[in-house]
Amino acid sequence: MKMQITEIITDETLREIREHGTPEFPFEYYLDDIDEIGQGYVEWHWHNEIEWAWVESGKVICRIGNEKIILEAGEGIFINSRVIHRFETPGGALMPNILHAPELLAARESAIYQKYVSPVITYGKEYVILEKEKNSGILSLLDEIYKDAGKEMLRKELIIQNKISRLWDELFEEVPDIVQRESRNKNLLLQSRLREMMQFIENHYKERISLERLAAEANISKSEALRCFKRGIGTTPVKYLIDYRLERAKELLCKTNDTVIRVAADVGIDNTSYFVRIFKKMYGMTPGAFREEEGLKKAGEK
Repeated sequence: MKMQITEIITDETLREIREHGTPEFPFEYYLDDIDEIGQGYVEWHWHNEIEWAWVESGKVICRIGNEKIILEAGEGIFINSRVIHRFETPGGALMPNILHAPELLAARESAIYQKYVSPVITYGKEYVILEKEKNSGILSLLDEIYKDAGKEMLRKELIIQNKISRLWDELFEEVPDIVQRESRNKNLLLQSRLREMMQFIENHYKERISLERLAAEANISKSEALRCFKRGIGTTPVKYLIDYRLERAKELLCKTNDTVIRVAADVGIDNTSYFVRIFKKMYGMTPGAFREEEGLKKAGEK
């Protein structure tokens, strides 16, 4: 049976803490309904596992660094180990995906791992867009693996591991420049700093957060903090903080009966008029109208 994730839970570095598979067989498959996970988005997170995702229906926007990657039905994406990413959907989407540890391909001390796995996860591209025609071999194999994972059959783990190895070979065949040493090293440091600052915001968003305080969390200058956010996720620290507060406000409006004044205060915004104004600018309606619309949706589902 396909597993469905309803919530992404992360630690203080934004690492997803869910275990994908088991230590004995570190592989898992999911069918993500992005609307169900987080009202149209899967928040920023990363994991050690390699992720392969593709769009079954709808449209998905994947954000990696300052890149906005639009995936239509039939297209997919390879996301490398330890790359921070986010998924959004403008109108609902179903996205099958599989995650596996790099060690599923081969033992760390083996020649296969050292020659063909380690260079990719250490120096490889952060992501690869899987196009319908150009990467049909990879996409077809992903579909096979996904279907096999849902079956009861003999030698299931052996069959899946074999196809994952074929998938890796296809990646080298279809993406010959997958390894890019210099650029990945720089990005690893940037992402490490960015994760620290983003997690600090998520832990302290109810408080006043200055750029100086944020930069201090990552032991960098204010200008470097600005650069990390701009290059890492294409925005500024202030914009990320505001967006995060508004997302939390949406949750409170849906899940509680608190007044708009209380909701604003609970997400760290003291000025209610300002809160209403930026909420409307972001979502096209006032907090009260949003709550009313969500209430009507829930009533219609009953």
